[in-house]
Amino acid sequence: MARVFLILSIVLALVTAGLGFVAKQKVDELQTTLQKTTRDLNQTRTTLAKTKAELETTKKELDATKQQLDEKTADLAKTKTELDDTQKKLTEANAAVEENAKKIADLTEKLSKIPSAPGEDIGKKIEQMTADLAKAQTELAEAKQVQETMSARVKEKEESLVTSQNTVRAYQNGFVKNGLSGRVLAFNPGWNFVVLSIGDKAGLKPGVNMVVSRGNSMIAKVKVTSVEPNSAIADVVPGTMRGGKVEAGDTVIYEGAR
Repeated sequence: MARVFLILSIVLALVTAGLGFVAKQKVDELQTTLQKTTRDLNQTRTTLAKTKAELETTKKELDATKQQLDEKTADLAKTKTELDDTQKKLTEANAAVEENAKKIADLTEKLSKIPSAPGEDIGKKIEQMTADLAKAQTELAEAKQVQETMSARVKEKEESLVTSQNTVRAYQNGFVKNGLSGRVLAFNPGWNFVVLSIGDKAGLKPGVNMVVSRGNSMIAKVKVTSVEPNSAIADVVPGTMRGGKVEAGDTVIYEGAR
């Protein structure tokens, strides 16, 4: 009988040990799964926070772009108005030139028909007509000067209008032409920004990402912050500088993303 109890005790101990081993394996598996789930959850939270931050940044950029579009649209309307006013002044200057040229032609013709041996009355008439002719010639010269000035301004305003139209169109379409490139004019390491050789006229606008390269090597990435007609300012994107520092003469090319 004691032998039976001994055997039963051994079997029970073995079963208990086996169950304990299985339970430990299950606990280890559950702990591993829990750790993995916790890591995944933390990673998901990090990704979510990053995505939220990027979304807020994108929203700010969109708001800024909309504001810039409104400003550029206002500039376009102003340029159109200025062009209309300048064209009106040019039309007036053209009319003044024609009028004075005609007046000079009429006076010259009348003077040529006056007798060569004038009497007293004819002499006074010639004197008056000569004075009128000199005045008309002065007015013609002034009108031509105004005409030239207005012609130059009309050309300038037309070019400005085209630039404004292209800028507004670019903002409306939301893209920069592929292959847009230029060069670094200067680099300020203290404030970590560069001056670029391209600007508004080339189709560049704030918020655009550019790649700085030298030869076949990428040096850094920059983000345009402000744009002038023929130049721009861009900040070096933190963590993208490699292969030394940015130098004047380095090439910048549109990255293809805003």
